[in-house]
Amino acid sequence: MQMDTISGRLPIPGLYNARDLGAMVNSDGKALAPHRLIRSDALDHLDEHSSDLLASYPVGVIIDLRSEEEAQNHPDTVTGDPRFTCYNIPLLRVNADDINNGVITDTISTSLGHLYVWMFENSRPYFAEVLRTILREKDKTVLFHCAHGKDRTGLIAAIFYLLCGVERKKIIENYAVSYTYVEKLVAPLIAATPANVHHIYKSDASNMEFLLSYLDEKYDGQIENYLSSCELSDSEISDLRSILLP
Repeated sequence: MQMDTISGRLPIPGLYNARDLGAMVNSDGKALAPHRLIRSDALDHLDEHSSDLLASYPVGVIIDLRSEEEAQNHPDTVTGDPRFTCYNIPLLRVNADDINNGVITDTISTSLGHLYVWMFENSRPYFAEVLRTILREKDKTVLFHCAHGKDRTGLIAAIFYLLCGVERKKIIENYAVSYTYVEKLVAPLIAATPANVHHIYKSDASNMEFLLSYLDEKYDGQIENYLSSCELSDSEISDLRSILLP
């Protein structure tokens, strides 16, 4: 199985938004390393063939960023497969499927960009846990995912791209294209909800622009400053960067 060299997409049946972060060049013209970090939507619809494709890539570690409730309601089909080491580390400690939850209700009335800022400020320990887990497993190919591979997954991907000096325009485009890939996946959710809810199932560029503007205002535009506020050390931050820029 080969990734698309432009988009990084992996042709795995059952996945809509599986992408290798290595299909990116930073502002210095350096290509990021492939086969290191994979972003994806949930792995709850994989058959044996698709699981084999993942293992052959070779993905060895899977980090589920969904809440425990989401993971229980829609379990990854690879859980228990000895070829994969699986973790569930929720970045958002609420059920993202529950549009009546206060955090989700606030997001509906504002934007996903506001949710991302809220998560940056309220989920620091969970960001740190995810990133340290990736560091511990850095000798393997790590796949991280949430439900649709655009929000929680998009934040982890953006952190790595910022660390590696990827141009912000490319980071925004990489985020925004998610809806193009998951449109069929989220179509039933859009059909079942009022029009004012639909934006939370999309990936408008303005959401990532909002988060990056907040990073400028609060952290001098430096993702390293944010990661330091998560109590990651300078050496840990450097090691995270080296995963994609060895």
